[in-house]
Amino acid sequence: MKYIIFLRAINVGGNRKIKMADLRDAFLNEGYNDVMTYIQTGNIIAEHEETNHETIQKDVERFIKHHFDLDVPVVAFHVTEYEGGIEQNPFKGEKLMVHFLDILPEQVNVDKLKDLSQAGQDDCEVVGRFLYISLKAGVSDSLYSNNLVEKTLQMKATARNWNTVLKMAEKNKQ
Repeated sequence: MKYIIFLRAINVGGNRKIKMADLRDAFLNEGYNDVMTYIQTGNIIAEHEETNHETIQKDVERFIKHHFDLDVPVVAFHVTEYEGGIEQNPFKGEKLMVHFLDILPEQVNVDKLKDLSQAGQDDCEVVGRFLYISLKAGVSDSLYSNNLVEKTLQMKATARNWNTVLKMAEKNKQ
């Protein structure tokens, strides 16, 4: 089964450094196949016989701890789920950021997250395990930081800009 996998906060600000060649080697050593990475921030495409994305997430977290001695949250998608998430983008044509969620959020927590937005600020919508943020300004000015999203939704998450989201779908087809 083919997965698109995102690691949270590696190689950002000089912290939690992992070389992509070393990361690819770790995946291969752990039984993953056809491993590709995109840029330095922990975007991976890989195949594995496992069919459950939650098992993949836990496995990758485990072996990153083993190989690199780092605690890194991981979010993984079957390729079909990822492609469906792109198609269901509710903010077509707008400046976007996407938070990838490790599990489906509870509606009560999604409502709490939406209640935080005020007129003129960023808008958000959750579709499956994708939290779409329509940015009114830039990412650094967004109300929806990854820490706020994780705290409010009570789960692991990692964010990417829309260009990276699309690039990963494109790399998957190569």
